[in-house]
This record gives sequence, structure tokens and C-alpha cells, in this order.
Amino acid sequence: MNFLAFSPLLAYSFLAAIAVLIFLLHLLRPRALRRVISSTVLWTDVLRAHRKYHAPWRWLLSLLLCLLIGLALALALTRPQGIGPAQLRVVVLLDNSPSMAARTRDGQTRWAHAVNHARDLIASTRADVMLADTMGRAPISGFVRPAQAIAALDKLGVISYGQVRLPALPPLTDIEVHVISDGVADYDLPADTRVHSVFELADNVAVTGLQTRALPTDPLRVEAFVQVYNASSVPKRVRLSLRGGDRFVVAQDLQMDAGELIDATFDVTDFSEGVLAAAALTRDDSYPLDDIAFAMVARHRVRNIVLVSNGNARLEDAIRSLPGVRLTAVRPDAFHDAIPADAYVFNSFAPSQAPARGSLLFHPPSVTWLPGNRRDTREPAVSGWKRGHALLDGVAWNSLRVGRASLIADAPDNVDEVVRTSKGALIATGSENARWIIAGFVPNDSNLPLQPGFPIFLGNALNWLTETELVVASSLGTIRVPMTDARVIDGKGEPVASRTIPGATIFDAAQPDVYTARANGRRVRIVANVLDPRNSDINVSRFSDQRAGEIRIAGDSRIEPWFALVAIALIFVLIEWAAYL
Repeated sequence: MNFLAFSPLLAYSFLAAIAVLIFLLHLLRPRALRRVISSTVLWTDVLRAHRKYHAPWRWLLSLLLCLLIGLALALALTRPQGIGPAQLRVVVLLDNSPSMAARTRDGQTRWAHAVNHARDLIASTRADVMLADTMGRAPISGFVRPAQAIAALDKLGVISYGQVRLPALPPLTDIEVHVISDGVADYDLPADTRVHSVFELADNVAVTGLQTRALPTDPLRVEAFVQVYNASSVPKRVRLSLRGGDRFVVAQDLQMDAGELIDATFDVTDFSEGVLAAAALTRDDSYPLDDIAFAMVARHRVRNIVLVSNGNARLEDAIRSLPGVRLTAVRPDAFHDAIPADAYVFNSFAPSQAPARGSLLFHPPSVTWLPGNRRDTREPAVSGWKRGHALLDGVAWNSLRVGRASLIADAPDNVDEVVRTSKGALIATGSENARWIIAGFVPNDSNLPLQPGFPIFLGNALNWLTETELVVASSLGTIRVPMTDARVIDGKGEPVASRTIPGATIFDAAQPDVYTARANGRRVRIVANVLDPRNSDINVSRFSDQRAGEIRIAGDSRIEPWFALVAIALIFVLIEWAAYL
């Protein structure tokens, strides 16, 4: 019998029926027993004591004790709503964080088990119900009738991204909170909470890292770095494969221990350019969200670079030494846009109009398409740089010494300060018709050409300038693209719902894929992945030592009313037993 199944009227009727039944049982008199005895002398004292035993107060005491015992047991079984200082209500909190999508041994997901459990729980009560979830997607708010709460269950689902948090709950004095979860997500449960665990160990192998890049010493060669994680509780044999386009495939078999991370490197030079997918496949994998990751491989071929300078042998030699580069050197008065080029390098010169290709400019003069507000400074000291920027790898920027430079002071919002001094940006990037990089000094006015990192910086700069399209790496979730009224499609070419906000377009990436945003002739590729091993730890649960379905009381120090009523009934039974010894 469910504790909350009785309405107040039905509960009071049930208690009254119990009381009447006990009273009627006490009115029943046992039949008189006839015995033939040889003498009444002996039994006279027995009958006298028997009459004393059946004194009226003893009958009333027995009736009272039986009524107390019967009603206490009835209340313990029913616990009807409406009895007590406040009406009892029920909160059902469903955990719909990503790990709940893991499949169990019966082929269903943890989420399916949670929904079934919630449906049974709500159907067994007549109290008002609040349906809530840990990802903030519940379609209703407040307390509703059980039928409405059950109907809203079908509109909830597992959310693959976002922050897990408990919703605001009403005061716990008049409600009963049920949490249905696998215990993987990290959040604090309120006291006096009934927890229903749907946790079950599940096999999972994940791709937790994927990066492609050209070798600094040979930009015509491209490598892919892949990290694979076995989040299962047992060793697994894993097939790791990389695919690009219709023809490029490389694969490797891995034997992985439980909890092991493996880093693998692949030569993907034969894949010319485009989307590269890395997949980790194993038998009985229960969590497909992290089985695949994507990356973009940039075009790697011989690049035509045009150097515009009045003469700088060190700069020219450094560019010629870069692998995969064909250099054409011209003087400023001979420069024109018709010269075939993948990128330009301008030394103490800048054309009056922004070029159609990317440009690296050393100490350029003031022109309208470049930021103004320059400040000439002698011996500026580097005070910081933007760590992780593609231009900065392999150069000891703290060792850079510059004789004189033209710094960008108070750079506008569309200018990215890459290397900074206390008086302005020494190296900055931006875009006009194409990307540009400004270095506010001539190489010969610094010690940069004497450092091993000089050709590395030039290689980084040319790689960044010759990228054919803007590629943005992101985790799953809401993604902001700095394009107004952009149309977004997924990797299969299907449209993705998006909305425009001032200066940008936002959309939700719910699964790993390469999304494309287009607007006003521009294209941006967004690579969305699940690359955090913590997201793949679907077996790290606070309920791992409990069997699935077990109910646990979190932080409840009070004695349950039904238990107290049973204890009271037992005490009255002992009193009645002692009274009639």
C-alpha cells in the first residue's frame, strides 16, 4: 500500500472502520463452558477471582489499548495527505546530464530507466507534483497534478552539454524530494532527499584529443595527434581510425587497460585538405557521444610568397629557407596586385589599398586600411604576449630586443594585440580584405634575425595568413559566430536552427560535428567536439557501491512517521501483555 495513495476522506473512513471493528470485537462474548464437577467448594474461590478479573475498567483498558494499537498501525500504513501541519507535496528531480545517455545491459539507457521510475513514482501518488531536472529544461514549473507531470516527462531528454545545477526548491518542510540519477554529475543533494540510483557499470572508449598541424620544419607534411581514453572498468581492444574524404583511411589497433590514456600520431600528408574524423571503436561501447572527433586539415602545397622590400638580405634568406615556399622579391615601385601570390611580406612599405591576400608587414607606414594612432618608441621592452596564439610557437619572446619601433597605442576592438609592451602593441593582427600581421619594427632593428626562432615566426605567420578559411574550435553547447544573419548547416548539409543577436549568430551544437556558417560571402567552419576525459568518465559515480534501483536517504536524521507509529504500536502491545500477566 503506497503511503500517499489515500485521500483525506478515504483515510478518515478507513481509520473509523478500524476503530468500529475493534469495538465490535470487544463486544463479542465467548460462549459459556459447561463442566461437571464433583464439588463447588473448590471453585467458589476461582469464580470469585474470575469476576474480579472481568471488572469493567479492565475491559475499557483493553479496548483503549487495542484501539491505539490498531489506529497506529493503520496510520503507519496509509499516512494520508492532509494529516499534520501541512499538506505533503512531491518533487521529482530527474538527472538529465550527459552520462545518463549511457546504455545499460538490457539495451536501454540510464535515462530510460530514470523516466520509467519517475512515471511509476508519480502514478502512485495523488499529491501535487513538481517535475524538475538538473539541466534546466523541464517544460513545466511549480506543482501540478500527477497526470500533467507524467505528460511532461515525454518532453524531457538527456542534454549533451551545459552546466549541471540543482533547481530552486520550495521549503523542505512540506515536500518530499525524490532524485533519480546515476550519481556521475557533481552536485550537492539537499538533506532529507530520497535518492533513486539508476547507475550501472558501462563500457566506454572515447577520443579525448585530436589536433592536426604541419611540421614546422616541413609545412608540406601534416601530422594528426590523437588521444584515446578507456573509461571502462575492464581492458578493451580498440580500433582507432582516421578518415578524410572518400579515399583517405589510416587505422591502428590498440590494447588498452582500464582507465588508460594513449597518445597516437599519424602522418596524414596524403590527405590534401578538409574534414578529418578520428573514431575509436570497441565492442559493447555504451556511450557513443565521445566515440568520434573532428579536425580540419589545411591545404599543404608549395606557396607563392611575394616579398616587397628595398633590400633586406636576412629577411629574404629566412623566407627562402622555409620549406614549401617559392619566393618572389620585388621593389615597392614594381609592386602590383597582379603578381601571383598566396601571401605578401612588406618591409617598411604598405600599399594604399588592402591586398586581396594575407600580408605580413614589418614597420609599415600609415595607410587608411591599417590601424592608426602609432607611437614611435626606442628600445621598447616586451611585457607580455598572447599565449597559445598560432604566431608565437617556438620563439623566445622574452629575449626579444628592439632598437626602435612604431607601437599601436589604444588598439581598436577589431585588432588583436599578440605581443605587447607597456606603451602599446608591438605585434598585432587583424583583417581587411584579408588577414594582416603588423610587426612594428624592421627585423634588422632587432635581435630577432639572430635567433633560431626567426624562421619559425615567419613560418607561423605565413601559415596563419594562408589559411583558406576561418576555423573555430569549440566544445558542445551554444556557439557564437561573429557574423550577422548567418545560415548554419551541419556536416551532412542539414540546416541547424540559429538565431541572430546584435553582431553575431548563435546556434546549439548538440553533438560532435563540423558546422558551417555562411553570410555575406564569408564562410566560417566550427569544429565542435567532446574532448575532455572528465566527460567520458561515466563510471565515476557516487552510487557505484550500490545496486541499481536502491533507495538511499541523503542527510536525513529524522525518524520517519511510519516508523514512529509502528514503534508506538509495539509499545502498546507490550503494555497490554504486561497488564494481563
